[in-house]
Amino acid sequence: MRNHSPGYARVRPLVPSGERKKPGPKPGHEGVTRPPLTPDQKVALTAARCRKCHGEHLRFRGTETHPEVEVVRKRIVTEYDRAVYDCLDCGAEVRSTLPDGRDPAGYGPQLQAKIVLGKIEERLPYRKLEERLAREGIPSCPATLQAVVWGASEKLKDEEAAILRRLRASPWVHADESSYRIDGRKVWIWVFCNEVDLLLVIRPSRGRDVVEEVLGKEYAGQIVCDGWKGYLGWVLQRCWAHLLRYAKTGAEESEEGKALYAALCEVYHQMTRGLDTASPRARARRLTVGGKALTRLLRRYGRSRSAGVGRVVTYLRNGRAGWLTFLEHPGMDATNHRGERGLREAIVIRKIIGTLRNWKGAEAFTRLLSVLGTWKLRGENPATKLYAAVS
Repeated sequence: MRNHSPGYARVRPLVPSGERKKPGPKPGHEGVTRPPLTPDQKVALTAARCRKCHGEHLRFRGTETHPEVEVVRKRIVTEYDRAVYDCLDCGAEVRSTLPDGRDPAGYGPQLQAKIVLGKIEERLPYRKLEERLAREGIPSCPATLQAVVWGASEKLKDEEAAILRRLRASPWVHADESSYRIDGRKVWIWVFCNEVDLLLVIRPSRGRDVVEEVLGKEYAGQIVCDGWKGYLGWVLQRCWAHLLRYAKTGAEESEEGKALYAALCEVYHQMTRGLDTASPRARARRLTVGGKALTRLLRRYGRSRSAGVGRVVTYLRNGRAGWLTFLEHPGMDATNHRGERGLREAIVIRKIIGTLRNWKGAEAFTRLLSVLGTWKLRGENPATKLYAAVS
């Protein structure tokens, strides 16, 4: 838990150049180096002449070891002779499969996983992926690569369904939304996540119907969010980062606004400082103290004539029931940073590509982001898991 208000930038004092600390470890600090890699091969190098004077009279003194790491990319094309049979029982045509039960495909599982990761994780356009594969001697085209990505998405439907089931059973979920575009039309991308699961969906609506569709009308947990009206009707934890940023903007308009901002920062610090180790009794005491502090602030600044202060007070009053929910649930965050981080990758891709082409591609896009993001949250290797999924 952070001990300073979210969104608050600390300004470091200027230090004369002669008094600044030197970079690097302090004297006596034990250095840290990467462990050496185990060599796959060893090669002995010898010299026949001096590199300086080109003389050939050399005396051997000993040897020294220098590792060199290289990546060797090798294209492997396998041609399978598939036996074809006629079933004498039903008359169907039967073709043999690989030992793992799958049919040979134009691209193998490892190459498919590489294409999907290049598109989603590395944010490469299909044209750049085509150029990368061409350098390795692999012919392709954007339509073929798109089919590989969409095919991998289809194979991850069960993973996406499992994420949804776990989120619906989660005691609380972080949620956020942002605008997106499909074929130039404005839509909304939503994120629902917790510590170990991430789900992204794209819908034409920004209303509560999306929350009901994803979490269910009877969802009994809490939602950590920014307070958008689409979340009303559930037990909420309003994001303190949004409140303090809002108050900081109001502080620029008057001295009264500065005082309110400072008071809210102090309340936030008192409620969150050392919260991870606080006992249930201490949490209950903080809940009581925090509720009284917010009531005093509303009473004190509720009749302010400052427009900036008035906006902050209205924002604070409208979310009155949701500012201290996190004190009742150990482990819950007071901010929605987790939800914003869950959206970040999709937003970066939006800034790069501008718009998605169609709804089918949008569905594949969000499913892949959801599953790959969940694997990373769980500390699993996306490349390994994806290879197993497309095999």
